Amino acid sequence: NNPIDDNGHGTHVAGIVASTNETYRGIAPDAGLIAMKVLSASGSGTSANLISGIDWCVNNASLFNISVITMSLGTTELFASHCDNDDASLTSSIATAISRNISVIAATGNDDSTTGIASPACIKNVTAVGASTKADAIASFSNRNGLVDLFAPGVSINSTSLAGSYTIL
Repeated sequence: NNPIDDNGHGTHVAGIVASTNETYRGIAPDAGLIAMKVLSASGSGTSANLISGIDWCVNNASLFNISVITMSLGTTELFASHCDNDDASLTSSIATAISRNISVIAATGNDDSTTGIASPACIKNVTAVGASTKADAIASFSNRNGLVDLFAPGVSINSTSLAGSYTIL
């Protein structure tokens, strides 16, 4: 019920997307954001909370013009192939979003695996995104395998912080 970030990661990601600061401008500064808090201050959470957040976005897509769900989160278990059968409820929730023309993007994880990626990035129809350096090399910590759709800069990014300033993560 309270989407305020108490970890800092969500604020940093939101700034990467939509910051309007002249120096640290986001990639889509005119985008509107809806905050969904599905993880605790320590960064842990449940599949049920994630599903609830996705379903809220689907159910309110018309009201708030929601066209993308982006998730910089993932399981500790890594998957070498599609994981649609691992959590049928999560897969169904994501399939509903996709069927309503909402793009679903998820991070592959940060365990330096060359064979497995985290869920929900491993679910079919989710755009799985790994981290790259600013020099276009795969970040040493980024999970990657044949399911990864693209890599985006994820090293030494200066973006918004909880303190109201900017920080490099």
